[in-house]
Amino acid sequence: MSAVYFFFFGAQGAMTPFLSLFYKSAGLSATEIALLLSVPPVMLFLSQPLFGQLADRSGNRGRLFGQILVAAALAGALVSLGSSFWTFLPLVALWSFFSGPLGAIADSIALGEVQRTGASYPQLRLWGSVAWVITTTLGGWLYNRIDLRWSFAFYTTISLVTLIFSRRLPAEGVSRERGPLPPFSTLFRIPELTGFLLCSGLLQVTVAANSAFLSIHIGSLGGSNSVVGLAWAIAASMEVPVWLYLDRITERFGAMEVVTVSAFMYGLRWLLMGVAPAAGLVLALQLMQAVTFALFAPTAVQIVGRLVPQELRTSGQALLVLVNSGVATVIGNLVSGRLVDLSGTVLLYRVAAVIALAAGLGFLLLTRRTRGGAAVRREVTRVG
Repeated sequence: MSAVYFFFFGAQGAMTPFLSLFYKSAGLSATEIALLLSVPPVMLFLSQPLFGQLADRSGNRGRLFGQILVAAALAGALVSLGSSFWTFLPLVALWSFFSGPLGAIADSIALGEVQRTGASYPQLRLWGSVAWVITTTLGGWLYNRIDLRWSFAFYTTISLVTLIFSRRLPAEGVSRERGPLPPFSTLFRIPELTGFLLCSGLLQVTVAANSAFLSIHIGSLGGSNSVVGLAWAIAASMEVPVWLYLDRITERFGAMEVVTVSAFMYGLRWLLMGVAPAAGLVLALQLMQAVTFALFAPTAVQIVGRLVPQELRTSGQALLVLVNSGVATVIGNLVSGRLVDLSGTVLLYRVAAVIALAAGLGFLLLTRRTRGGAAVRREVTRVG
């Protein structure tokens, strides 16, 4: 599973941080870039429920992951053929349909391995960050010397390497006993899950805005493609040491408390990004990935994994991705694109800071007003 995460996120790191720069080099406006970056989350509304339920019903998540991976790799290569907004649009939609569900299926398989073997989910997932550091750093250096279209070839190649290791994934997570599968709507009747997803989605609006325009923000401050790659690499490198000890952190302080702190630190991070006068300071602020994404992302996966019925584990992760990478990302991309066109990236980060602080308040209220904080703390500790 560690190898799958390594190559899967290595492929992502070779291409996705540079997409906005590639679109900009093709002559697209910030609004058009935001629209294209919103296509993947929009496609999640089609692909996540479909493939999530298919994975839960098939009993062979590993094989399904490999099949979708091949389709995503080939479709990703086609995106490089675009030349204008209207030629990019259908190609990005096709790639997004297949690439979107892969993360949720991988996380579902990983959670099954955690329950079956007692492994640590953050320590499995950290190998994705290691690969991200490598490919974003090398990519930033290479793309100063070669055309950005090569990023799609690297994405496809590394994705196909992932396929080799995905063949070793287990067919099922924990048990092979097949009972009647509860309907997907069951998930919406879990109040702790609903509250958590609302706050998580609000925070993800700001994360999506940063992901869409960080590279352009660095460029506006005088940074080169090498600096862009280094910025993404620094952020990912900060995740690794945190994930080595994240199980101990959540056991000591509680899972809901951890995500609450993370949200407030996101607010501080975006505020500082909005006043950074130079690209070098943005690089320094990327160190805050350790107390933002590194704390939040794996903890959120585990919280949702323990709040949903085991037989709907993949559907639960699909719902988390649908909210965060779907609804929230669409909102974040479209709003941020409009803000950048109107007033530049500085205003974008100031608005993001306010939204992230609001999400932190939501998590704080959720922790204090329900028993979810203590319950989730016990469950996540048991998983780790």
